Amino acid sequence: MGTLTAIFSLFGQVIVRLPKRQSWRWGEIFSATVQIGVGSLPIISVATAFAGLVVTNEIAWHMNKALHTVSMIPGTTGQFILRELGIAIPLLLLVAKAGAAITAEVGSMKITEQIDALKLLGIDPVSYLVVPRFVATTISGMCLTLFSAGITLACAIMVATLRYNFSVPEYINALRYFVGHKDLICTLIKGMVYGAVIPIISCSYGLRCKGGAEGVGTATTNSVVTSTVAIIILDFILTYLSTLIL
Repeated sequence: MGTLTAIFSLFGQVIVRLPKRQSWRWGEIFSATVQIGVGSLPIISVATAFAGLVVTNEIAWHMNKALHTVSMIPGTTGQFILRELGIAIPLLLLVAKAGAAITAEVGSMKITEQIDALKLLGIDPVSYLVVPRFVATTISGMCLTLFSAGITLACAIMVATLRYNFSVPEYINALRYFVGHKDLICTLIKGMVYGAVIPIISCSYGLRCKGGAEGVGTATTNSVVTSTVAIIILDFILTYLSTLIL
């Protein structure tokens, strides 16, 4: 319960500070966005590309076995990619890459008493450290989900055209009947929420880190595990709500 209390407490502190102008350190936000978002593009591109290839082949195989037709590939793969696959994979990779880095960085500052030094100088650690990373990761989460969904769909189209005799215009026209603005809204909302969760959990563990280098390693591991579980739970909640609302 102590960990959950600390996470929700930090989230509340960030929300309170967001309207304050001094919390928006644009240089730090830009730097964090480049590091978190742009720095994650290579690994996310590779992972989501292969995910698109695998999922399209699997769905087509099962569809052919059960229905003896693959005509529904565009609609099935399109909705699955936009509402689930194109969101979960990049954000879970973001947890492993950016979340771990944030915890290690903040934890190291805690261990070396740099955060105490900020307090002595009258600088609020939450505004100085957490808010820029919160904004940067939230923006990166939304952008990366759209990017990964595009990559995954492109690979799905490639499989459908090369193996299952679809033409690109035929695939896109079929896709339009099943995928609309509601699916894009779902993608953006999930990307924003998951992106906001990662820095809160990561910074919470970093700010409570203790015990030297071993403590930093333990905090980093725990933050990755907690963030992963949180995203999976939130994925269920948001998916259920999206089926009711969108």
